[in-house]
Amino acid sequence: LSELVKRFERVKTKRNQVILREGEEGDCYYIIESGRCEVTRKVSGAELRVAELKSGDAFGAEALVTGEPRNATVTMKTDGALWRLLKPDFVEYLQKPLLHTLNHDEAERRVAEGRALWIDVRYPAEFMQDGLIGALNIPLNEIRSAFDVLDKSKEYVVYCQTGRRSLSAAFLLAQYGLAAFWLEGGLAKDKK
Repeated sequence: LSELVKRFERVKTKRNQVILREGEEGDCYYIIESGRCEVTRKVSGAELRVAELKSGDAFGAEALVTGEPRNATVTMKTDGALWRLLKPDFVEYLQKPLLHTLNHDEAERRVAEGRALWIDVRYPAEFMQDGLIGALNIPLNEIRSAFDVLDKSKEYVVYCQTGRRSLSAAFLLAQYGLAAFWLEGGLAKDKK
């Protein structure tokens, strides 16, 4: 933990400063020390406000975990300060300790024993096609709103079709303090 703390760099920010931009490669993870940020995403050519972040909130993990481009733009609404962690340090000190995988057989065993619950992070239409029996359907874009209602005494096995969305969701759940596992390769791996 002390080594992780040493890796963060404090960055002062100004109102209207763009911290990360949708479509760019993920290179840093951020924690807000002070100030507020607005999260926007382009939808059908229009800029859509999807969230407001405040002191103590973190952002930037999804692109680092999945290797996909940033899926939103984060802009400071006020002056403030952020703590920034570069990608190599994020992977070493946060992702590796928090992200745990399970193969399908082990995941099924844990669910059958009652130790774990399935969470399908796909959209409801996808879930309706081939969701696993007994799974909770919490799409990735809604996973943060589920933190406070999930039972902390349970384990969660998170899945999607290919594993990309579930990788992000499992990391976010683990970061919040829940026992979360990523179904390695997703449902598609089992159908091969």
